[in-house]
Amino acid sequence: MIGRTFFLWSFATLTLYISQTLAALLPSGVIFPLYIYPGTGCTGWTPVTTAIQSNKVLQFYIVINPNSGPGGAPGSKPDTNYQACIAALRTAGSAVQNVKILGYVATGFGARSSTDVNSDIDTYSQWAASYRPDGIFFDEGATAANLLPTYQAFSARVHQDFGTSFIILNPGTTPTSNYFAIADIIVTFEGFYNDFSSSSLVIGSATPSQKQAVILHDGPGQAPFQLVNELASVLAVGASFITDFPNAIAYSNMPTGWTTFLGNLISAQA
Repeated sequence: MIGRTFFLWSFATLTLYISQTLAALLPSGVIFPLYIYPGTGCTGWTPVTTAIQSNKVLQFYIVINPNSGPGGAPGSKPDTNYQACIAALRTAGSAVQNVKILGYVATGFGARSSTDVNSDIDTYSQWAASYRPDGIFFDEGATAANLLPTYQAFSARVHQDFGTSFIILNPGTTPTSNYFAIADIIVTFEGFYNDFSSSSLVIGSATPSQKQAVILHDGPGQAPFQLVNELASVLAVGASFITDFPNAIAYSNMPTGWTTFLGNLISAQA
């Protein structure tokens, strides 16, 4: 009888574990420009690592930015804290594959030298597998049709270097619709919390909401559920981020309402 009871308990436990592991990720996730230095023992990133482990139904897009890009000379490696802590982020999401790590690359709205952009892409791709990003976050993205070929080339370079990879483009507004074909997600609004409204986004068949992300700074300490619900459920954007910190330091600090934001994001999609 004890053996049968133990078997049933073990089977139930295993079933619960499998169901949690295989649970589908919610369609609206989190994008975090993580420009915080990780520190010794990854203490600077602990709230993020914990969130990835604790919120297995959320997809996390984590942008790492050692030094306005990979830092150092072409082909250089990040310091040992970055190496260990990027690996820790990946491990935190390994059970359900709910984290994608993106390397920051500035593009100067299309004005930065292609040689420099490609060098940054190449450098990230040459990092060791344990801490190599899953793709690239192109910041300062262009929006005009005449610059589309430049970004098509950047996108092709990422896929050439990384193979299977993920690309996020950040123009901070809606670009010409053809840009949606070269990126997995586009940040179509990055700006002040009070400036955002649903009319800020252009949503249609060529500009689907699932491929859009919203980043808000200078918000309240606790973003209201109504806004999170609008982003995740009504507008159904692919990812969002809200911080109470001002623009100049918005991404170098943990948002005060980080945990509440994540809980609301899950509740909005229940």
